[in-house]
Amino acid sequence: MARCDVCGKEVALPFKCKYCGGTFCAEHRLPENHDCDGLDEYWNVPVNVKRRMPQQPVKRRGGIGLMKYGANNLVLITCTILFFISLVAPREMVSLFALHPRIEVLLSMPWQLITSIFLHVEFWHFFVNMFVLLFFGTELERRLGDRKYIEIFLVSGLVGNIGYIAYSYAVGSFVPALGASAAIFGVMGCLAMIAPEIRIIIFPIPIPISIRTALFLFAAYDFWMMIASYTGIFYTNVANIAHLAGLAAGLYYGKKLGRRRVRYDFYF
Repeated sequence: MARCDVCGKEVALPFKCKYCGGTFCAEHRLPENHDCDGLDEYWNVPVNVKRRMPQQPVKRRGGIGLMKYGANNLVLITCTILFFISLVAPREMVSLFALHPRIEVLLSMPWQLITSIFLHVEFWHFFVNMFVLLFFGTELERRLGDRKYIEIFLVSGLVGNIGYIAYSYAVGSFVPALGASAAIFGVMGCLAMIAPEIRIIIFPIPIPISIRTALFLFAAYDFWMMIASYTGIFYTNVANIAHLAGLAAGLYYGKKLGRRRVRYDFYF
């Protein structure tokens, strides 16, 4: 069995495109049906056929309300607003909107499962998360559209929070958690599955590496840090389990969706 690079459908007898090397189902086997990189070569054959025009990025759908300005832009703006409010009233913001992993607290303030995803109280935590999300979130939205992007972002953040709650009860530590890191790991995980050709540079490594290799390194680091913190080798105030859980959600989404090219316009 193999998975179609366009629709993600599993097929017993996949078609291998000799122009781009991709794997496709019967519906998407023709180069013009999967926006083949080798379309020019394909259509330069001595056969009297009519060429379809290559697909252009589809303009963003109107969206509902503020969504028309871009889902990732709205996430960035929301996180920025909450960050500046937290500078004025950090204790109140953490008390009301951070994730307090005890079930009795969540039953009385269930919105914390969502609001904690957008909340940051330390500058570098906020800056690094927003910097990464600016690039990877925008790229994912360009490929999937605003609605699917926000779905992946929120679900990955929720899965990360649920993973952190379970971990808190497992180890008996109930420190409040906040930040978009789990959701961002989900965004990157999904992008790694649908666009494995992306290359990134991780400081201080001076050469580009694949996004999948980068995520493997991030996941290995988070797993090691979680074990080290649990065993008492040293303490970290990072919710590493939330990162891993969010990443798992993003990878699952990406595997279901299959490879995707840029289809949607976006705004800065």
